[in-house]
Amino acid sequence: MKLFSLMTLLVIGLCGCSAGSSRDGTEAAARMFFDAEFQKWITGQETQVSTMKSRIGNLKNPISYDIRSVVPDQPNMLAIAEDYNQHGESDDSDGEWAAWKFNVAIEWESQAGTPVEKLTTYTLTWNPRTRKWHVNEQH
Repeated sequence: MKLFSLMTLLVIGLCGCSAGSSRDGTEAAARMFFDAEFQKWITGQETQVSTMKSRIGNLKNPISYDIRSVVPDQPNMLAIAEDYNQHGESDDSDGEWAAWKFNVAIEWESQAGTPVEKLTTYTLTWNPRTRKWHVNEQH
């Protein structure tokens, strides 16, 4: 009985600690969002991370992806301008705009059935007012 109580407290403690580790706009939150969007893409659902080349070329969904690096970046100006056009000027109480640059290797199946890898760079910009990520593929 004591072991069960101890295990229960341990699980509750771990869950509580992990929930606070991915605050809005942080690298951890960006990674969680990015992973969820890629999983949608792999399974054929609507996503914000599908590449321009894949949409134009009607390529199949990717097989896999590997995040090579994540570094702080400048917020995407188009995201800020879009927010301004929709909501007007923001004030300091909305929070800070954060951005993260993801360098990602995306793997597809080629026409010959062999894997093909393409490196793509994305900037994820956190909009503190709408509390949503804006995804921009670099060209």
